[in-house]
Amino acid sequence: MGKTNKAWHAQHRMPEHATAEQRLAWHRAHAAACGCRPPPPDIARQIEACAHSGPAPDPESGR
Repeated sequence: MGKTNKAWHAQHRMPEHATAEQRLAWHRAHAAACGCRPPPPDIARQIEACAHSGPAPDPESGR
């Protein structure tokens, strides 16, 4: 595991009752900004499957 980006975590909270899309978007953004831990295996598989679909969506807008 790498170093936690505390500033990023403080500014990018996982939405309460996050949808699957919001959860995926948050973990994609997290993987790009912070090296504190890998995403859960189910999310890692989804990230890999979507690797060629473009930039990570904004987890706060749900897009």
